Amino acid sequence: MFRSEAKYVSYGMRGGCVSGYVYVEAVFYNPFDYSEFVQGRRRLEDVRRSILKALVDTGATFQALPEDVVERLGLPIYGEAEAETDTGKEKVKLALVIIQIEDRTAASYVIVRPRNTTPLIGVVALEQMGFRVDPITGKLIKGLPLML
Repeated sequence: MFRSEAKYVSYGMRGGCVSGYVYVEAVFYNPFDYSEFVQGRRRLEDVRRSILKALVDTGATFQALPEDVVERLGLPIYGEAEAETDTGKEKVKLALVIIQIEDRTAASYVIVRPRNTTPLIGVVALEQMGFRVDPITGKLIKGLPLML
């Protein structure tokens, strides 16, 4: 798991507080299936997806999913990159995913982590969807999804 800076939180906005960290319910979609849904060629019920409780990690750039979830969703692996994790610098696999929190979605890379690790939402997806963590309450606050 990556370190998290989102602390001192309470329940709110489909999220919750467990041991001082922000968790949200997030839907992770296969990007090819989701693209077909957007184009009207597939029903949303037929899109491969996982609804997961994910840790909002303001110290993480990208999202992270356990390898078994990546495999179950059939997420395409786009390569490897070096990343700084809680265990130090390591090579990680990058996949592509569509993430939904509430009524907002984002397409982003996701770091493939070992099986049974905690799913993470990093700052890239948060910013794409216009969410920020309120430092006083720890709740996710909606802002404008696109900033120039």
